[in-house]
Amino acid sequence: MALTTFLFMGFSLGMVHALDPDHIAAVSGLSASEKEQHTWRSMRFGLQWSLGHGSALLIIALVVFLAGQSIPVHLSEVAERSVAFVLIAIGALALWRLWQGGDAPGLSARFGAPAVGLLHGTAGSAPLLALIPISQIGQPIVGMFYVLFFSAGVLLAMTALGGAFAQSLRTLKRIDGRISALLQGLMALFSLVLGFYLAFQG
Repeated sequence: MALTTFLFMGFSLGMVHALDPDHIAAVSGLSASEKEQHTWRSMRFGLQWSLGHGSALLIIALVVFLAGQSIPVHLSEVAERSVAFVLIAIGALALWRLWQGGDAPGLSARFGAPAVGLLHGTAGSAPLLALIPISQIGQPIVGMFYVLFFSAGVLLAMTALGGAFAQSLRTLKRIDGRISALLQGLMALFSLVLGFYLAFQG
């Protein structure tokens, strides 16, 4: 029962972690860049991002448990700065695409969602949230299962979020295309502004 509770905690923390502003900015920026909104395509953005994010956490966990190494502080710092500039690029290119009426190349051709997720998984709070609880236990296999459940929570939340973005935009487009375009612009602008904030804070 204690193990089940522990793993469920990891899953729940993963779902909450998925709603971090920089994660939402990345997936919403990718969704906003699409000329035509397809629910499954946006869900795929969230899924691919989550797979990249989870892969980073699993690699980190393997290094910690099997190699007995700590994660270099500068690695997380470099990843955090990289995330900021990727968000800037996603937001700027999404705005440019909207300005061009959707005729510019799509963001998916420039930024793979898995690669963006990989950066997010390496940076910031993800390793902290995932590895602080498992560092308190002595069984590596339990720790790896914790990371898997944490990543599953992230995957479920981000996939659903990507689908919600697309469905909302499609619904608004049927009502009034201008409202849908405005929302796409706001999503892209959110990614751009948050990227600048993260890049130049402190």
